[in-house]
Formats: sequence, C-alpha cells, structure tokens
Amino acid sequence: MSLNLDDVDRKILRELQQDGRASFRDVSARINVSTPTVSSRVQAMVDLGLIKGYTTMLDADMLGQVSVALLLEAKPSDLEKVIEKIKDDELVRQIYMLSDSRILCILSFYNQIKYQRFLESMAQIPEIHKMDNSMIMKVPKELPRAALTDEAGLMIRCYYCGHMMTDEGVKIKLDGRYHYLCCSVCEKLYKEKYERLKKSAGPKPVAHEHPSHPATHEHHEHHEQ
Repeated sequence: MSLNLDDVDRKILRELQQDGRASFRDVSARINVSTPTVSSRVQAMVDLGLIKGYTTMLDADMLGQVSVALLLEAKPSDLEKVIEKIKDDELVRQIYMLSDSRILCILSFYNQIKYQRFLESMAQIPEIHKMDNSMIMKVPKELPRAALTDEAGLMIRCYYCGHMMTDEGVKIKLDGRYHYLCCSVCEKLYKEKYERLKKSAGPKPVAHEHPSHPATHEHHEHHEQ
C-alpha cells in the first residue's frame, strides 16, 4: 500500500464494509487478487489507522436502552479538557467536537439512576458552560461515518511530529509493521524513539504501537483453512 488508496485498496475496503466477517480468502476471491495481497493491504491500512477496528452493531432499543443526544458548550480552549473528563464513561458511546465550541455526545443507558448521576457529574465540570439533552426517539438510518468514494484520498499525519503529510513522505517497516513519516528528519528521530521504547519495554513486543500514537484499533481475526 502506498500513501494513497489505489483500486485494490478501495475494492478491499468496500468488501469489508459490506461484510466485516468476510475472510481474506473470501475477499480475494471476490476482487480477483491473491489472499496474501488482501492480508498485507489490510494490515497496512490497520497500521495506518484507516481501518479503526471491527465491531458488531447492536440494536440499543432491543436491549432496552435509552439513547440521548447531549450537547455541551465550552470555550474552544477547554473542549479537549471536557472530552478527557467524559470519554471513558460507559454511558458515552460517541463524541463529536463541533465547530461552534460545542461537543455532541451520544449516550445509551439502561439504568436511569446512572444517567442522572452522569448528568450530575457533568454539572460539576467547571469548563462546561451550557448543557442540553434530547432523547433519541427513532433512528431511521445508522451507518458508519466514513463513506468510501472514488474521490476519497488519505489524510495522513506524520507518526513523529503529527503534521499532515502533503506529499509521499517516508514509509518504513519496523517489526513487521509500516510507519509513516513526513521527512527524513522525522524518520531518524522516530526510529531513535522507537528503539528507546522497545528497549524500555524489555521482552514485550511494541510493534502494535506507534511511539507517539499508541494504537487503539481492534484486530480482526481471519481464520484461513
């Protein structure tokens, strides 16, 4: 995989979006490429962070859960602080930072008491200026936010400095995984930091993490016969 999506990458992603349970062998047969090609392309997209994980979508209503859209208002400089304080709560399912200094949260809960306690805890966060909530009555459409189109390209941040990469940059392979840097300087510094982290971790493999961006994605297991 290069630093952009080619036709094979797009075909693989479309197949996985349509059927996340498909094995690499199934995908390869559908798009007429080899199974190792699918495997390596998917792993590269996982390493890159484009594939964030594989999950099973559940129906909250069938589980007896109530869903609420919660809008939080804060100063632009405090938005990250607010998010850090709420993102790990089990009631919070989705968080969106909006352009008008607000945060949109989607909550799902079964226990009304837990919900009331959550709202009380929100009231104790000094950075929150205003809070509005509305119950979600019906969900006519629910799809993953990312929509793969022929025009969609990759917006990649350098694994070391975090700057958006405007050209091909540098792609290196460490411990079997690809890492993306914007220039040779960041490549050198990144390798040095990677080796330091690897040594400090002892015998544990660190290939699943970027030195500056720990991996948060889940892994999709494909069992080949």
